Amino acid sequence: MDTPLATDSLPQGFEALAPFLAQWNLRTSHERWISRAQTPYADIQRFYDAMMERVEDATRYLDQFPLNDMPEPAANLFRLLLGMSHAAIAVEMHQAAGIRNAPANHALEIVTGFQPHG
Repeated sequence: MDTPLATDSLPQGFEALAPFLAQWNLRTSHERWISRAQTPYADIQRFYDAMMERVEDATRYLDQFPLNDMPEPAANLFRLLLGMSHAAIAVEMHQAAGIRNAPANHALEIVTGFQPHG
């Protein structure tokens, strides 16, 4: 049996969120924005709903680590929370993956952000 890579793991108790790692465990805000824009709305809604059920538990869990020194499973969970903030824009504001009456691609690329998680 293959051992999962560290970037594919989550802290104990958060394993149910593992199916979302491939799509939402992204290192930069720009990558998360692009992922949201390219994801069907129904998939964004599923991710958002799953994360909303665990957001308080995840936040409490992550509070024990310094931002720039998290074990990889905790960093993966943190990046899922960052992805959830992008999904929340789609669900809570637009009810769509993209912004109505706006081009799908934008000219602004965010190159720095909330470090070390972009």
